[in-house]
Amino acid sequence: MRIENFFSEYKKQLISRQKQVEESILNGLAKDWPDYKYLTGKLAALKQEEQELTDLLRKTELNDD
Repeated sequence: MRIENFFSEYKKQLISRQKQVEESILNGLAKDWPDYKYLTGKLAALKQEEQELTDLLRKTELNDD
């Protein structure tokens, strides 16, 4: 598997997990305030990880040119 394919697949999985957490928050599945804070923290971490991966892929593409 090429490294670009690995990163692309990983990014898809990150986005999928983000959507799952977002749906949990929007559907009121948080049991209480600490659970809500946990879910929002998890969502923020997933979004940050996706952004870092996107930036890394962009840098890699620029270095290839």
